[in-house]
Order: sequence, then structure tokens, then C-alpha cells
Amino acid sequence: MNLAQLLKTEITRTQQELGDSITASGQRATGRTIAALRNESAPELARLYGPAHLGALEEGSGPAADPKAKPGRAMIADITAWLQARGYDASPWAVATSILRKGTRLHRNQDPRFARPTGTLRDVLAASRARLRTDLAAEVRRSLRSELFADFTSKTAY
Repeated sequence: MNLAQLLKTEITRTQQELGDSITASGQRATGRTIAALRNESAPELARLYGPAHLGALEEGSGPAADPKAKPGRAMIADITAWLQARGYDASPWAVATSILRKGTRLHRNQDPRFARPTGTLRDVLAASRARLRTDLAAEVRRSLRSELFADFTSKTAY
């Protein structure tokens, strides 16, 4: 396997594991976050992209920098979809305002479902890095053996 194939395989696997981790942790509501994950790879580069709020799954979201901030329409729409998917009967505007003022319950360490950090992202990325480190080392060893010692396999020492 060459470097490009190795990176493509690992970034695709990491994307799948990240989606599985979000679902397994109970942080999946509408599925839009998982659907927004995408990857790209080139011969010497692999990137995994996700929505801006992806980091909030790990540590929560803190309060807004401006204490007088008002929730925008996009935030209200996202929270409305989230509340509907979870089956909650709450005011989207009140939830958004609370997040802007105090941060999420996860950020405040008040969410009974999760410890902070959740490990949803951190554990998946750490496992991916470990696999990639091992696979890259093996590929470098294989490549060096085949290029440096090519003459030794085709000729005898005598």
C-alpha cells in the first residue's frame, strides 16, 4: 500500500468511526452533523472536515463573548430541529438564549449524561493517530527495504 492509499483508507475509517462514536454516545439527534462530515485526501495529505459546532460535542459550548448577544435565526432553526428530534417541548428561543448566556450544560459540567470531555472526538482521533503512526512506520520500513536492499535479493554474496 502506498502513502496515498494509506491516508485515504485511514481518513475514511476515521470519518466512519466518528459518526459511530457520535451515535453510540447518544449525541446524535437529527443526523445532520454526521451527514456534514466529509474528507479529502491527496498523495501526502488527508483532511477531515465537519461543521463548526463539532467541537461542542466534546467540551460543550461556552457562553457568548458579548453578554447582550441575541440568538440568530440559524441558531433558532438548528435548536428547533434538535428539540423536535429529541422530542422535547421547550422554547427554542429560550434554549438559545440560555446557551448564549450560560453555555451548554456539558460546558458547565451539569449534563448528567456526560463527563467533560466526552471522548466522542478525542478518543476516535487518538486511535486514528495511533493506527496511522503504526501503518506509516511499517510502510517506511517496507519501502526502505525494497529500495535499499533490492540488489541483495537478486544476487548471492559469493
